[in-house]
Amino acid sequence: MMEESSLKQSFCCIIISVAIFLASPVYAALNGTDTETLRQAFQAGGFLIEEIEPLLRDQRLALHPEILNQKTTGINYLHPRFGFLSRSSIKRGQQVLKERRTTLKNIEASYGVPGEILVAIFRVETNLGRDLGQYRVFNSLLTLTVMVNRRSLWAGQELIDLLTLCKNNLTNPFSIRGSAAGAFGLCQFVPSSYLTYGTDGNGDGMVDLFDFSDAMASTANFLKSHGWHNRNVEKQSRAILAYNHCKNYAKAVLSYSKQVKPRHTLKANTTRKHSKHSNGIRRKNLTRT
Repeated sequence: MMEESSLKQSFCCIIISVAIFLASPVYAALNGTDTETLRQAFQAGGFLIEEIEPLLRDQRLALHPEILNQKTTGINYLHPRFGFLSRSSIKRGQQVLKERRTTLKNIEASYGVPGEILVAIFRVETNLGRDLGQYRVFNSLLTLTVMVNRRSLWAGQELIDLLTLCKNNLTNPFSIRGSAAGAFGLCQFVPSSYLTYGTDGNGDGMVDLFDFSDAMASTANFLKSHGWHNRNVEKQSRAILAYNHCKNYAKAVLSYSKQVKPRHTLKANTTRKHSKHSNGIRRKNLTRT
């Protein structure tokens, strides 16, 4: 495998080469010259020609220029139009916490990250699994790689990481669907995060981010690796910001987690105090009588 600098040079060549082709207003995939450039880049990433050819000839290969205009930062997740803190949204999150209580407790015991935080990220990322993304991740990353934008070099490396994880798991790259940004799974990991923080949460020997146990364990592992601390809000925010570099995102996760957090312990304590207070008043009245 070539050094990282050489790999970056390869992707720079792709960007320059494909930019000329993309001047055409209508296209579905790459032309012959661009395909050859990609072939060289994948080989630079350590893949054999027989592994590359089927991908470049696959009819599912396509570019999606519309994703370049999608807003990815500065989103106000707490705006009413998202319904993030609505009664139904909170109730759904509480139901997940209830139904997956054992799994989340085990994960918290291993990584120190509370279940309500994981469910909050689950809610922000995919609306608790309802919106997993409509794009083929391979095509999303391919588009971001070849169409000149600030994320081109990053996307090129993520594309190599996607092929790596697919090779390791004997998975066809076109079979994984996710976001326009190239993230996938219940909590939306990009390929490099999968390779670094992906965790087998259910003990079946595989890391499947579409499986609840694996997705939550992997997310907890990510947060722990980035300094999560249950008693330090600043460290919590930093860990979440590492997950998504947006202050509104971190604010939304922390806000939702507080809303869905089980209240039974607090209610029990309040009831006991109230009962004690009431008994005290009753005894005083009896004394006066």
